[in-house]
Amino acid sequence: MKSLLRLCRNLNPTARSRFAGGLSAILPLIVVTGACGALVPTEWQHRQTLGVTSPGLVRVDLPAASFDAAGPQQEDFRLIDPTGKELAFLLDRPPASVPRLVRPESFDVKVEDGLTRLTLTTGTKSALASVTLETPHPFFLRAATVEVSDDNTNWTRLDQGVPLFRQWGAEKLELPLNGRTAAYVRVTVADQRATPLPFTGASLNLNADPAPAPVPVGAQITRREEFAGETVLTLALDGRHVPLAVLELPATDSLFMRHVTVTVREVNGGVSSELTVGSGTIYRVELDRSPTRTQLEVPLNFTPLTRELLVHIHNGDSPPLSLDHVQLQRRALNLLFNAPAAGSYTLLSGNPQAAAPRYDLAAFAGELRHASATAVIPGSLEDTPGYQPRESLGTAPLPDVPLTGAPLDVKDWNRRRALELSKAGVQELELDAAALAQAQADFGDLRVLHNGNQIPYVLEQPALARALSLTKVAVPDPKRPSTSVWQLHLPYAGLPFRRIVLTTATPLFQRHVRLFEKLSNSNGLTYEVTLASVDWSRTPEPGVPDTKILDVTDRARTATLWLETDNGDNPAIALSSVQVVFPVVRLIFKTAETDGYTLAYGNASANSPRYDLSLVAQKLLTSPRNVARLSAAEAVSSGGKNPFAALSGGYVFWAALGLVVIVLLVVVAKLLPKPPAA
Repeated sequence: MKSLLRLCRNLNPTARSRFAGGLSAILPLIVVTGACGALVPTEWQHRQTLGVTSPGLVRVDLPAASFDAAGPQQEDFRLIDPTGKELAFLLDRPPASVPRLVRPESFDVKVEDGLTRLTLTTGTKSALASVTLETPHPFFLRAATVEVSDDNTNWTRLDQGVPLFRQWGAEKLELPLNGRTAAYVRVTVADQRATPLPFTGASLNLNADPAPAPVPVGAQITRREEFAGETVLTLALDGRHVPLAVLELPATDSLFMRHVTVTVREVNGGVSSELTVGSGTIYRVELDRSPTRTQLEVPLNFTPLTRELLVHIHNGDSPPLSLDHVQLQRRALNLLFNAPAAGSYTLLSGNPQAAAPRYDLAAFAGELRHASATAVIPGSLEDTPGYQPRESLGTAPLPDVPLTGAPLDVKDWNRRRALELSKAGVQELELDAAALAQAQADFGDLRVLHNGNQIPYVLEQPALARALSLTKVAVPDPKRPSTSVWQLHLPYAGLPFRRIVLTTATPLFQRHVRLFEKLSNSNGLTYEVTLASVDWSRTPEPGVPDTKILDVTDRARTATLWLETDNGDNPAIALSSVQVVFPVVRLIFKTAETDGYTLAYGNASANSPRYDLSLVAQKLLTSPRNVARLSAAEAVSSGGKNPFAALSGGYVFWAALGLVVIVLLVVVAKLLPKPPAA
């Protein structure tokens, strides 16, 4: 009771009044700490010691280990006092700061002397955090000046040279107003000898209640991969279940603009995918002789269930950023309780059967949040002696990932390649261009083998792609001198590419471009099949991209493609480069050793495998991975079953036919009468 009075004295007058009003409700909980009763500490797997030096309100600063050991919402936290009784506590989750958006009363646009002036009548007396402009223009970079006024005559400049841009998915249309109150806001955009932007509207962001300062969280880059126009970072967090707030990407490049998405792996209906949990734009820009502007943070509002995050940095045609580390921060979350006496308290965690407790302290969250409290950091995480989970609820531990499947006769698989594994464990095998081209379109014929048995796997098809430069050969057509034709060579027939990316240095043109292949029918006649076509135009205006993407939906059946465009009476365009972009396809599986694993594919009649592994796919996909690779050469071993297993059906047929013809010729030669002796 004395500690309760001491707690009340630490509150401000208003909070003290509210706290005193709720005294009758909270008194039984404070006096009878064991009222929650039937708690068995050995049902919790982990414990941490809290050393309290004096009675009163205690604030526990939770480390990453505490979040990792508990449930996703810390619902299994329990607090034990020095006498072994359960003690009420409060998990203080300050509400997130939510901005309020309002439309201005009026929005006026004027274009004059190479400038675009936007004047907004705010219609509010609230403090203004920022203004966000709206334009449908797909590609631009401009500098803006921001001013405010109370009478639409006398203007106060807040900032100038503020970047506005939209490029390759990166976008910045929000301009800060620094919490000012104003009847009018004016934004002046410098067009820089370019076409004025068509601004269509704006919204005002009102000041929100400030959120508590975020807390740093440990995270390391464990893997970096470069894909077509995209960098993917795999981050390892210090713990799961941490309420993330901000991701900072401290790139050292001098000037850049990038769109960033943050994802986690998930499994829906047995299919692996990625869930986007945050996105934003990072940049370092210098415009209109103003100081360099830098924004490197991506906002998050997500609690990960695993220790892994994937960060996608969309580069477009720009080179990857120089980035060797990241910085993560979490939302403030403290555990508060009233210690009746000094001593050693215990924080329990790790009981998936426990539901979140309901203590009356939750009604006083606002008061306790601002009260004076003694800060305590929990001791290291320890295993609870005599840990015994409650068996009555039937919660068995998650089964381990199976390592082997049914035997497989590979006589009908005409491609086999060895796998190169660095160490045992969960493996990630990405199919190369040869395997993508020679496997079934749905990859149903893929089999991972070890000692004649199948190794269960999960097929993963992320939204990633690889780019491959193609050799282009100009092929003039004497019958059509105004038409430019190029011949393109794929590394393998049937490569399932998604798009073709064309690059040119020609500054001014307008063309219709067609991509096609040439096939032959049963009569030997050649015909053309169009794979993609698009209109392509370019002007010398700054910022206009020099590339064009042709999206391809049908799968090419040959290794030779053709690209053509009609120039009319204009000079031919100069094609700088041609890239083919094909999808990333991975197999995720687990191995107990590193030798003797192969990948079989190339069976047109095979059905997609069905493995019980799908039941634990989430565990497999979110485990740390080793990178497996396909050997360059095909395996020559046939397993003693079919000596022609590594050959395609056409080669086997013609080889057998040739052998039969040779045998028949030998037999006929022996049956013919011998010539008379000389």
